[in-house]
Amino acid sequence: MVTERGKQLWNQASKVHFHRWAEHYDRDIINILLFRPSYRRVLAQLRHWVRRGMDNIQMLDVGCGTGTLTLQCAGLIPQIQHTTGLDMSDNMIAKAQEKTVRLALEKKARFTVGDAEHLPFQDNSFNIVTCCNSFHHYPHKHRAVAEMFRVLKDGGYVILIDGCRDEPFGYFIFEVCVARVEQHVHHCTDKQFHRLLHRTGFSDIRQNVFGVCPPALMNIARANK
Repeated sequence: MVTERGKQLWNQASKVHFHRWAEHYDRDIINILLFRPSYRRVLAQLRHWVRRGMDNIQMLDVGCGTGTLTLQCAGLIPQIQHTTGLDMSDNMIAKAQEKTVRLALEKKARFTVGDAEHLPFQDNSFNIVTCCNSFHHYPHKHRAVAEMFRVLKDGGYVILIDGCRDEPFGYFIFEVCVARVEQHVHHCTDKQFHRLLHRTGFSDIRQNVFGVCPPALMNIARANK
């Protein structure tokens, strides 16, 4: 269990790490191997829901980094009315805001600095909440999931993607290599993800592993309130 003091120390270290990473975040090999495949999965799922009638979508992207997924959703899916990206790093958010202006998406996308465990939004604000490849950084994961549930409208969906550690190769990559570089991180097993989502109140939980090097786990669940 992470104490509040422990979280403060984690936040300080993480902000320094992500502030530096923002300068080369979009050029890292991890973008090609993990982030981009994750974004394609999210876009495919959103398009599936749109084909089934979902419209006027308000979307929140938690741990948005430099805003690539947030802006792709805003620019490529007309049924998305508005997207919001949130990240704890002001440098990441600054990069995302630069992209927004460059792509002329100011009317459809906005970005804010914030904590995944204390989302600065009202209850029932979004139809979709996404969180791609940042969940392993959150010290109080149950709080982050509870916040995602709180800000979702009744019947809204969460899409939560993170590295898959449920096989030897994935465990080595994420719990040995990534943990050694980034420190203070933990990737949940598929059972831990399912338990977190179920205990928070999510239903219709679906899990799918994709990719090989590295493997990733996609969790989709519905908020029933």
